[in-house]
Amino acid sequence: MQSKQHVMGDRDHRAWVGPPDYYDRLGAVQFVTLLLLGLREEHFLLDIGCGSLRGGRFPLMYLNPDRYFGIEPEEWCLRQGIEAEVGSALVTLKRPRFSFNSDLNTTSFNCQFDYIIAAGIFMHASKTQITRCLKSVSRSLRANGKFVAAFLAGGSDSSCAHWSYPAVQYYKASTLRLLAEECGLELVLLDAPHPLGHQWVVLTHMKDQQHVNHHLGLDAFSWEEYLSFQLSKRGIAPKSHEGYLRHDLSRVIRSDDESVVPQARLSSSERPIDDAAAHIMET
Repeated sequence: MQSKQHVMGDRDHRAWVGPPDYYDRLGAVQFVTLLLLGLREEHFLLDIGCGSLRGGRFPLMYLNPDRYFGIEPEEWCLRQGIEAEVGSALVTLKRPRFSFNSDLNTTSFNCQFDYIIAAGIFMHASKTQITRCLKSVSRSLRANGKFVAAFLAGGSDSSCAHWSYPAVQYYKASTLRLLAEECGLELVLLDAPHPLGHQWVVLTHMKDQQHVNHHLGLDAFSWEEYLSFQLSKRGIAPKSHEGYLRHDLSRVIRSDDESVVPQARLSSSERPIDDAAAHIMET
């Protein structure tokens, strides 16, 4: 007799958190998105609605011990996920911490996070619940930290006043942006893929004035990124492509050469930085 095929919402650790036949891809895209946004092994990560560790199993392996935190109201789902997808040995090695609260309270760990992710919350939450989550995140997110979330974009806002699952809720991007601003957060829409057509967003503290690249590519793993990283480690701010062109131009033009527009030249404040960088690279 053929076993029953689970569908989204069934009491099974894979089906409870979304389409079970997309469990692998949905988990992988969460981790890849975090990586492309700068997640590194030393960072502290909070996973809101971590479920059966569909997405959490990847950063759990990647992060240093004591760096992964998860919130999940359904304790049975998390326990099944650990047993079926992760194993107790990895949990012992990495020492993740979990909270089983259902009010999206990110402050229960008494910890500040470099990254917070809510990949499966906003498409089922009411506006009141989203606001509560944003207020809590604003208190738990470190300076220059990133809150990564996904939602279902619609032409109007859902009116449901409570949590709905497996039913979904839609919101206008402008609505979420306004809710974020009321909590001191700035929202950026990402140009990034999602297997179920969800819209990725990144929220940061408004006071940080962070630049978030809305288009996610593989630049984070490029050769240029390695060189920039090595400069930063040595206290030198990497220049833009324009900066390097202006630097090279300044080495071949005379000070009295009027054929070059003034803004193409290096200012006096820029020259000492360039000289220091050149000296370090030469040595």
